[in-house]
Amino acid sequence: MNKLQERELLVLKEVIKICKRHNLTYYAIGGTCIGAVRHKGFIPWDDDIDIGMPRKDYDKLRQIYYKEFPENIELQDYDNVKSDHFLFCKVYDKSSTFIESYAINYPERYTGAFVDIMPIDGLPESEQEKDTVLSKATKFEHKNWWVRPWTSSKHDCPTFKWYAQKTVKFFTCKFTNYNKYSRKLECLMRCYDYNSAKEVMFTWRIPIEMQRLIYKKRYFTEIIEVPFEDTLIAIPASYDEYLKQDFGNYMSLPPESQRNSGHSVYILDMDRPCAFYADLKRKGKLSEEGKIK
Repeated sequence: MNKLQERELLVLKEVIKICKRHNLTYYAIGGTCIGAVRHKGFIPWDDDIDIGMPRKDYDKLRQIYYKEFPENIELQDYDNVKSDHFLFCKVYDKSSTFIESYAINYPERYTGAFVDIMPIDGLPESEQEKDTVLSKATKFEHKNWWVRPWTSSKHDCPTFKWYAQKTVKFFTCKFTNYNKYSRKLECLMRCYDYNSAKEVMFTWRIPIEMQRLIYKKRYFTEIIEVPFEDTLIAIPASYDEYLKQDFGNYMSLPPESQRNSGHSVYILDMDRPCAFYADLKRKGKLSEEGKIK
């Protein structure tokens, strides 16, 4: 493990303690699940940890975190950070710094080594009702993006388009509560019980093609614990079916050219707290390259 992975593993252990203390269900998903199965730990080039939780357990964790986590662990999500347009939360070690490039101009979104925690929702059985839910969820996700001040870097798109986008967002944000649509989406998804559902959805991935989002609930009904570095982590007992649907032949290593995390990193520093860099950014003392002026 590298230093970042070591710090993320410490955060994960704190999350697991709380889940066990309160009987909350969680399991590794995505690259973390692949890492547990294929490497018995991190994928060597991975730089984060992803876990999923049924919506009720996810909600409870968000409610109790401030009472349960150690002082150095913080939770960031779309309710406590106005520019956070994601539909999941991050639990991070605030004594470290791990800032992704999308957050360059948003110091309130600066975090340390983190674990991403994703809500997983049940779906209705009726195909017609399911289509309606997916359509509404997609609209709420899109509107959620528009009512928040976050926007891409002006280097990512033509100047005129970027300024036009900023202008529209400014007036939209001015007259709309920033978490109006994220809460509408949550309210919609809470209508369908996870435990009795036959299909479930990874709600935070709504922009991706819909059929990749939907899984048989039986994939996640039973959970097993497997080795992950120097600890144990929960994964779906039917991990093979889940991972094949999402990743295909997940046991084969990708070509060396594709062995990267997919994250664009702005600043990575395990010795300084993220608040240090956020303060510098607010004072105009941090460059676009992450260098101290």
